[in-house]
Amino acid sequence: MSLSCFGFKFLNLNLISNLVSNLISVLIFISTSTVFAVQAVPAHVSVNLNQLLPSSRETFIYDHYFEIKNETRLLFVDLLQLVHHKKAFPIPKVPYDRREQFGPWVSPKDDDTCLNIRGLVMVRDADGPVTFTADGCSIQSGAWKDPYTAKTFKSADEIQVDHFVPLKNAYMTGGHEWDANKRCLYANYMGNNFHLLAVNATENMAKGGSTPLEYVPPNKRYVCQYLKQWLAVKAIWSLRITPPEAQAIQDVAIANNCRRDYFQISSAELTEQRRFMRANQNLCDRN
Repeated sequence: MSLSCFGFKFLNLNLISNLVSNLISVLIFISTSTVFAVQAVPAHVSVNLNQLLPSSRETFIYDHYFEIKNETRLLFVDLLQLVHHKKAFPIPKVPYDRREQFGPWVSPKDDDTCLNIRGLVMVRDADGPVTFTADGCSIQSGAWKDPYTAKTFKSADEIQVDHFVPLKNAYMTGGHEWDANKRCLYANYMGNNFHLLAVNATENMAKGGSTPLEYVPPNKRYVCQYLKQWLAVKAIWSLRITPPEAQAIQDVAIANNCRRDYFQISSAELTEQRRFMRANQNLCDRN
């Protein structure tokens, strides 16, 4: 059965009204469609989206779960169109171990530098040229505008490369079923410009392995894009979505007045991502 993410019950509207003064939310929901309307949050009201999220943390122990409906025969893939699986969420037999299951950063053999993937992402995401260490294999400084905080940082020590959907979440929501090469590719994937991101180190550590249930960036202008990119990674890699994760995405999208039609990617883009994955499936064999 296909469900729209915005077709779930809105469990947190009372919480929102208690936390945000002068907020008037008008929600129109038609169960047979995916239409919703929410009155915009007044500009003078400061909304801490992290405070709007459920207090519980992700457990991965559920009697049902969701996946994004990948219909590449259509022109666009609706990232909010979810398939509801009414069975127990698959749990890995082997506990998560980042080093053991995903390995270190790799250095592509077809690259003419000695940079590893982390360094290549930092070069890609820098606003202008960067300076290197004496051996040319590490980055010392540059200018990076962090999308999570909307602040610019100039020291490489202030920057970390974030796996947008964290490695632990990827492992728990499907990655435990992959072989070692695919997990290594996931950890080092440069098939798009959002799977890996150069972000502020402090903010990245605050995010940790969290889903939108537990973390959204403090930069409110980036929140809708953050949710879309989270769902895009889930779609590209066919990762599962837990019930509270789906609920949190819906609640944050509504609180931030994200447009319903914003949450889609073209089928051509999804096909290209899958092609890139196949072409680079042995990336880690060459290291």
